[in-house]
Amino acid sequence: MGSKEGVGGAYTWRIVESMRGKDLLAIRIRLGLTQAGLAERLGVTPNSVARWERNEMAIRKTVALHVKLLADTSVATRAVRVKKRGLHPKTSR
Repeated sequence: MGSKEGVGGAYTWRIVESMRGKDLLAIRIRLGLTQAGLAERLGVTPNSVARWERNEMAIRKTVALHVKLLADTSVATRAVRVKKRGLHPKTSR
């Protein structure tokens, strides 16, 4: 992926390049995952996720992109479920 115009374009790359611990924590919580659950999906240890969330270790761009794709996929999946049920997003949990 040499070009920043690839997956998601420039917007995605701005998010990926600036992801910090608080961002990762917010996404993980929104996804309803534990540190261990996110770690499993990313192929890393739960300790790595904890260290990223505490800003003790920089989040690699490849990891940040994977996290963003997980979040985007989760949002898209919920939207499809809502559309199939004909429900309003706020009432379809």
